[in-house]
Amino acid sequence: LDQITADLRPEQAARLLHQEPDPDLPGSARFYCLHCARYFVDLSSMTEHFRSKVHKRRLKELREEPYTQEEAERAAGMGSYIPPKKIEVQTQPLEMEESS
Repeated sequence: LDQITADLRPEQAARLLHQEPDPDLPGSARFYCLHCARYFVDLSSMTEHFRSKVHKRRLKELREEPYTQEEAERAAGMGSYIPPKKIEVQTQPLEMEESS
């Protein structure tokens, strides 16, 4: 989840969503879910994935801020507990046009 949170930063997300076509990856790397770090063969399978429980569960997991070393030290009794912040996470927009 920490790596996915890092991938959700705008500059990293733009790079992942607009990758160069790679024939070794499913769908030539054109259909990528940022929140699950998965490639899909086509737009319809990615749309199905967005409606699945797996994707919705991942969105729910990503709403909490990732753990830090400071938080681990507080949990070990070296400080006061501060609950993690909530982050608003929404499914990425779909590019409805399939390019050939």
